[in-house]
Amino acid sequence: MATPEIERLVKQAVEDRFGARDLPDRNLLGKATRIAIREEMPEAGLKLSRRALPQRPGYEFFLISEVGAQAEADRVRRAVYFIVVDRPSIIEDTATLSLGVDVESPREPRTIKMCCCTGQGQFRRVGGRWTFVKWAQTICS
Repeated sequence: MATPEIERLVKQAVEDRFGARDLPDRNLLGKATRIAIREEMPEAGLKLSRRALPQRPGYEFFLISEVGAQAEADRVRRAVYFIVVDRPSIIEDTATLSLGVDVESPREPRTIKMCCCTGQGQFRRVGGRWTFVKWAQTICS
């Protein structure tokens, strides 16, 4: 499980970048108001709890596992989009976090995934809240 401090970083980072409308590949979420966040952080080997869920007026955020996203895509026969976070690093009052949007598509032979982008965001703790500083890099697959 992720520590409370990592979950606070995730929550505040997603709230900030979602609100600023510059979350990498945010456009893939369309006009959805119910938005999934992948609960696993595979590179960090951590898992998020509900404490990491952002709060934004007019939106409902919920956790989804990668297996659950694939099962949903197979069941409804269309793509399931979700926010991904990973590689959190906190050193005193500075932090980095990988953020973006990813997709699980219905399993079909001879298809490949050609999406998505993630950005490595840099954050600073100001007044007890994590605030965005800049994108260090963006990687698209």
